[in-house]
Amino acid sequence: MPATTIKEVIERMDELLARWEAHGDYHAIFVRSYRIITIAMEQAIAAGEFEDPDWMTRLDIVFAEEYFTAVGAYEQDHERLPECWKRVFDIASRKRSTTLQDLMLGMVAHIVHDLPIALYKVGVEAEYRESRLRDHQTANEILGRSIDDVQSEISSHYSFILGFLDRLFGNKDEILTDQGIRIARDLAWKRAVELSEAPTQAVRDSLLDQIGQTALTDVKLLTPKPPTLLAKLIPLLRHWDKIIARQIRRIKSFFS
Repeated sequence: MPATTIKEVIERMDELLARWEAHGDYHAIFVRSYRIITIAMEQAIAAGEFEDPDWMTRLDIVFAEEYFTAVGAYEQDHERLPECWKRVFDIASRKRSTTLQDLMLGMVAHIVHDLPIALYKVGVEAEYRESRLRDHQTANEILGRSIDDVQSEISSHYSFILGFLDRLFGNKDEILTDQGIRIARDLAWKRAVELSEAPTQAVRDSLLDQIGQTALTDVKLLTPKPPTLLAKLIPLLRHWDKIIARQIRRIKSFFS
């Protein structure tokens, strides 16, 4: 049954996270980060940061449902699963990707493919477009504020190396990631407007195909074939990277 509140969305994420963590499933990485961002959005809505909180609430729910639908389609071997998500889920299932890849692949598929569709579904009509664009841009700011929390959470649970690089480069990597997210979200808005203004269903279907192809291309760019030796070493390196990260988290917890 589809979620009807952001609280229900978070509960669905908690269920997926618990199930995937119990099986050491790499799919857990993206949903853990998505949960952090969803909570931040829920708090921002409650704090009155949006001009149209009801619209933003609907958007968060519909956006999440696009992801949940993709998860369900993959687990049921559904033919209508978007190709970009099939590739993302296949890569995570093979357990030969890096932590950063699993995080970024989920973000790319969700923003590039799912966001324009979700925006179109909740409405970006000309009558409300200016105010909703401002809310969309406010969401960009909230996402930017959440990046540090996402990186800290992912590095503490899965990757000592990711945490080390974050400390080494400070906020430089966050700025790049923040900028990349903004660019992708701005394009998603433009695509949603195009979908809304499509004169016929045939034109809209063509636009949807373009969105799917763009998302698939972006996902492929993040998954180049590594050298044979590195490909064999990645699972072992990732295993020990996760062990070290969790040991550090336990030590910090003991002294806090």
